[in-house]
Amino acid sequence: MSKRIRQYLLALGVVVGLVGASPVLLSEKVAAADGEFYLQVSPSPLVVTIKPGQTMSYELKVRNAGSAPEKLKIAPRSFSIDNNSGQVSFDDTKKPSEIGDWTSFSAPNFTVQPGEWFTEKVTLAIPKEAGFSYSFALVITRQDEPAPTGAQRELKGSVAVFALVNIDKPGATRTLELGSITTDRSFYEYLPATINVQLRNTGNSIVRPAGNVFIQRGSNDANPISALPVNKNEGYILPGSVRTLAIDWNDGFPGVKSSTNAEGTHTESDWSTVDLSKLRIGYYTAKLVAIYNDGQRDIPITGEVGFWIIPWKIILGIFLVVALTGFGLWSVVYKVFRSRRHKKRPVSFRK
Repeated sequence: MSKRIRQYLLALGVVVGLVGASPVLLSEKVAAADGEFYLQVSPSPLVVTIKPGQTMSYELKVRNAGSAPEKLKIAPRSFSIDNNSGQVSFDDTKKPSEIGDWTSFSAPNFTVQPGEWFTEKVTLAIPKEAGFSYSFALVITRQDEPAPTGAQRELKGSVAVFALVNIDKPGATRTLELGSITTDRSFYEYLPATINVQLRNTGNSIVRPAGNVFIQRGSNDANPISALPVNKNEGYILPGSVRTLAIDWNDGFPGVKSSTNAEGTHTESDWSTVDLSKLRIGYYTAKLVAIYNDGQRDIPITGEVGFWIIPWKIILGIFLVVALTGFGLWSVVYKVFRSRRHKKRPVSFRK
């Protein structure tokens, strides 16, 4: 393993910035070689719409939530997305083509005192010949990283804010297609059930879908059991990319509880509350009803998938109870009948 570990703390940035983006604070914290590295950044992601030939500035606020002053620097960097896995890869040395040359900062190097905010102005100077959309990362790191001593390995803290730029010009298209709607299994014993909605941006501008997945007994059911939000964090899908949104249905009996550890988030059945009215059994349909705006009107996206929920252990338990109860009743009735029949049998005497 390399003596220098470059770790971009993007677990929140990747999920929130690309498929679940919302204008909230992005906080990243790491124990670095000489102490805590803890920054908060707002907004995240930075989403702008600008016309060709315009120059505009946007504010990016950075707060030092650590206990020591931080000498920082900011620079635009390229990233790529694996459409199959959704994995985001960063190039910490490469400036994004075109848009990197059009991006400048009020203070490329700056210092933030503990507990204070710093306002960085990001300026975009878009030429008239610009394309339709651009996406890149604004990466904030320390100006100077201390060298590790002895066998110590340095953990380099970095914060990345995704910048999504739409160019408002003739020929811009926003087109979103449904790639697939599936469940992680076709048969469940209990909830949760996970519905995966794969959306493909075939246009040349960023798109933000919205809508619901309705859980129904049938395709045309007028009274859905549940309405699950799609893209509830109002995230964006980049041109040419494919995003899979996972929607969990966990409103059932038994309940579901989640736990998070180093390996991720895990769900398991929670039998602490009993609500038999939410016992899910039989065939269900997950129906997608979503929309996106193509710049002129809302365009619908629909699809559906079916799955089974069969709580076979409960069914088997009920069957065994009924069978044992029935067998017990039959045994009692049989013994009573046999006893009465024996008493009524006539007694014969031989001469």
